[in-house]
Amino acid sequence: MVISTSLTNRINNVIKAELDLMKQQLIDLDFEDDYINDLAKEIISTSKQGKLLRPMLTILAGKMSEQMDENISLNIVNVAVAIELLHTASLVHDDIVDNATQRRGKESFNYVYGNDMAVMMGDMIFAKAGMFVFDTSNVEVMNKFGSTIVDLSMGQLLEMKSRNNIKQSKENYLYRIRKKTASLFETATWSGSVLANMDKEENDKLGQFGMNLGLAFQIFDDIRDFTDLNNKINKSGKNIGIDINNGILTLPVILSLENNFEANPFYKPIKFNDEINVKDLGLYLIQEGFIQQAKSIGNTYIEKAINNLQYFKSNEITNILFEIANSIK
Repeated sequence: MVISTSLTNRINNVIKAELDLMKQQLIDLDFEDDYINDLAKEIISTSKQGKLLRPMLTILAGKMSEQMDENISLNIVNVAVAIELLHTASLVHDDIVDNATQRRGKESFNYVYGNDMAVMMGDMIFAKAGMFVFDTSNVEVMNKFGSTIVDLSMGQLLEMKSRNNIKQSKENYLYRIRKKTASLFETATWSGSVLANMDKEENDKLGQFGMNLGLAFQIFDDIRDFTDLNNKINKSGKNIGIDINNGILTLPVILSLENNFEANPFYKPIKFNDEINVKDLGLYLIQEGFIQQAKSIGNTYIEKAINNLQYFKSNEITNILFEIANSIK
């Protein structure tokens, strides 16, 4: 996804103080050892090259409340930090599982320091994220955070289980990305709402908005693996084609195999994990209409996310969230 400069400026106008505090807390992280601190800063600096979308959603959701005070604002910032750390730790672990060599145009942490170090650093960042959540003293948010870690892990395990499975359905895929990706978006928006003392219906609507946004985000991210073929790295910082060549089937590929897998000329290398020319596969998926089918499904979730926002009165923050949803495409 691409967030325009004008939208970025509008977001900064609304949440600049909270965003600046969140970024400072990431800079000030302390693991009580200079070497470990340097390693953590290296990982987090790579993460900060991203959009910081998830923590921004936490802050924006909280700012929709009319009950904001200094203590509530600090709790929301703490959870925003936790959300970003949780996302960062999950990327470190993803790169290990994917045998990735790059992240956001730089050598990935696991490639430079080895898998053992990457596992432990990912675990430490997960734990540090939990400490920020505990500082809120909000039991609901603590429980949600714990269940989200379970969801992220389950999503990763389901992805590993489904490798090279040419008979998996789009429902299998949607369930997997609901766990691995969309659950963190849901937690981001829901937690901001809960900490800002919004009512249950508002919490649920913002949580559903995050879930639908996260599903659309992952679908379009997977589509770009086959349409941004002039780039080596996709918008998430991963190497183009790494998923399919690791046996991970995403929505466009699953749609191409769903009704008659033998009609797909790539089904044998997909099934037997042979190396695939991603450009050729991408052209096939475009020409046969499977990319467009996947986009239609992604657009359905964008529409659902926008419908979730209709519950709230129109203001600058809801307008920003509308634009973020439309930027997913």
